[in-house]
Amino acid sequence: MKLGIISPRLLIRRALSAFLASTGAALVVVEGSNLHDSLDEVRHSQAEMLIVDVCGRGLESLPDLTHLNLAPRVVVLMDDLDSAFYARAFQLGIWGCLSTKQSPTVFQKALNSVARGERWMPQQVVLKELIGARKPTKEVPEELSPREWEVLGLMANGFRNKEISARLNICEETTKSHVKSIYRKLKIKGRRDAMFRYFEFVRRMSGKEDTSPEEMSGRQV
Repeated sequence: MKLGIISPRLLIRRALSAFLASTGAALVVVEGSNLHDSLDEVRHSQAEMLIVDVCGRGLESLPDLTHLNLAPRVVVLMDDLDSAFYARAFQLGIWGCLSTKQSPTVFQKALNSVARGERWMPQQVVLKELIGARKPTKEVPEELSPREWEVLGLMANGFRNKEISARLNICEETTKSHVKSIYRKLKIKGRRDAMFRYFEFVRRMSGKEDTSPEEMSGRQV
């Protein structure tokens, strides 16, 4: 797999290049310190994946990738992951979110998943916050089962029914049944509504009720 690394931190670029070379999982074909300045190089590099280090600046430092016509699947690298930005990452066209603090094993697993066409969003962290919260709010529908929360989290992060079935080791008909049940319980009609409802619940549980879905997505809907 051909891969590009964009980071303003030289040590990060060198460390990632050394790690990828040691695993033999990817060939680094382009490096840069800034995505905007490196766009031409990225487009001519034939890279299949692009790791972009936002260096603590958050997703607001990234352009809307859906309008850049980039061939590589973009994975964002952050120092600290925050569940509140997952919906925005999804809207920007990002395929995955990784932390500089994650182990090499998790890092490689994430890259392999994205290479297979799967989005890598740590929804299990969000599910733990939602299901295990000590003070549930009235806005969070407690009637959703733990399995339905898992399905909803995967839906919100861009997984299709077939991918959800593979992740959860259930048949596709069972996944479809869970999706229908989620739509009925949340009184929604589609995946876009499911995504915004899911991250709305996350925002409320994290105490960020003053942030609108439009602000989370980074554009008007």
